[in-house]
Amino acid sequence: MKKKSIFQIALGTAVVVAVGCSSPSKMLKEAASVRYNVTPDPLEMKGDSVEISVNVVYPAKFFNKNAVMELTPVLKSDKASESYKTVTLQGEKVQGNGGVISFAGGSYTYTGKVPYSDDLLQSELMVDSKVTVKKKSVNLPSAKIADGVLATASLLKNDALPIVSENQFKRAEVLTSESEIVFQINNASVRSNELSKQSMKDMKSFAKNTEKDTTITLKGVEIVGYASPDGPEDNNENLAKNRQAAAEKALKGSVKGTFTSNYMAEDWDGFRQLMESSSIQDKDAILNVLSQYSDPVVREAEIKKMGVVYQEIADKILPQLRRSKIVVSAEKVGKSDEVLLQAGLGKSDVKLTEDEYLFAATIAENANDAETILKNGATAYSNSWKIVNNLGCQQMEEGKLDDAQASFARADELSDGDKAVKNNMGVVAVKQGDLAKGYEYFEVAQGAGSEVKYNMGTVKVKEGDYPTAVEMFGSNQTFNAALAKLLAGDVDGALSTANQVEEPDASVDYLKAIIGARQKNFDMIITNLKSSIEKDSAFRDRAKKDMEFRDYADDSNFQSVVK
Repeated sequence: MKKKSIFQIALGTAVVVAVGCSSPSKMLKEAASVRYNVTPDPLEMKGDSVEISVNVVYPAKFFNKNAVMELTPVLKSDKASESYKTVTLQGEKVQGNGGVISFAGGSYTYTGKVPYSDDLLQSELMVDSKVTVKKKSVNLPSAKIADGVLATASLLKNDALPIVSENQFKRAEVLTSESEIVFQINNASVRSNELSKQSMKDMKSFAKNTEKDTTITLKGVEIVGYASPDGPEDNNENLAKNRQAAAEKALKGSVKGTFTSNYMAEDWDGFRQLMESSSIQDKDAILNVLSQYSDPVVREAEIKKMGVVYQEIADKILPQLRRSKIVVSAEKVGKSDEVLLQAGLGKSDVKLTEDEYLFAATIAENANDAETILKNGATAYSNSWKIVNNLGCQQMEEGKLDDAQASFARADELSDGDKAVKNNMGVVAVKQGDLAKGYEYFEVAQGAGSEVKYNMGTVKVKEGDYPTAVEMFGSNQTFNAALAKLLAGDVDGALSTANQVEEPDASVDYLKAIIGARQKNFDMIITNLKSSIEKDSAFRDRAKKDMEFRDYADDSNFQSVVK
């Protein structure tokens, strides 16, 4: 009887053990013994995602040999929840494709990522595990394994820069027409053929036309008399002065306006220019004399020593310097702003040039008027890629990305692939969320302007490639450039750049507060947070949740700023 009792007891015990081994209840009971090592901790947004690496360590005798576990990390906040992919782990006796965990203990490294949203700024990383042994299943207690999310990268400004086509419109344009009267050697008499040559006729016609055109005002007539740099200087000075006076007297009857006069005794500058453009043999030697000597007497003496060469100079160069130069100046006044706007909007019959349409759009009272002016300009100048390009820029500014995309496609066709247009096509792609396509356009657009590299840097920040972003931003002193340096680990460089941003807004001040936190400079945190919140109260709520300030969240001074 005693033996039988012992056998029965042993059998009963074996049954209990067997039942325990075939049930997930023991794993449920010992769930707290599982260890999780999370990288990074706290979690960090990179690119547009929150990526994690979790090393899960299961102690000996924990993982049932027949168990199948479904493990799912979940990033949770009061407002949002994002589940990472579920992985399957299995005991050593299970036939399957899951990661095997030995009954003697083991580990598994989990990696995954989920998209980031601002609702996850203050969140927790939890692990949900479901265990099944044969047909019995239990959910292990949800375990918090990390805090999240360090989302400083989300502060990036989506300010990919378009390239607007410039216009050549001038409010007031100086117009000139010039001619000259050439004199014989040692003479200041005006020959009749000098007054009848074509350049003189053109200059006189220009002066008369300014009297007829109400948009043009004659400003004056400038006459400068010259002498060639040969012969006595006193004689040359009188010649130059007399040639100026003779030219003025010859023109006063036919050209109206205020005359201003001057003269130059020896025109060495004119001599140098004519020599440089001439084909005279040994001209380099002549030019060397001019460089070597500044005294006009020495210059003339040295050049005359060159014999045959000097004779060629006397025949071909010096006669051109015995002259009076006449310049008639006028000012053309462009259309007034009101005239431009009315014409651009189609409210008058005044015809505008391509540049006038481009300019009128820049002074429009509102976005709708600017777009209307550019559309009218595109109709009037159907082959103007510049107008269509600027139309696309205007539409993009208004958030009409589909319209902008169509305009840039048309500008691309009209311009035969202008690089500035390629850049703008990339900007639209980025704003539409297609970073890869945007970057392709920016690579093609390189050389179109500094905007292109800047845009490439913005894409690289979005992708989480911070060192390349810093390289692309170069010496730009902007918020995004400072942010990229901070994200790349260059805290001092980030502060230096942030301090040089022109007209710093709330974002710059907030970034400097974060820099203060990383430098453990509490005064810097408080000063810049106050300034940021004063400029934009939205930063108050962010600061309350921002993991950058986690070490200061309980400080009364910090709390007084963000309350």
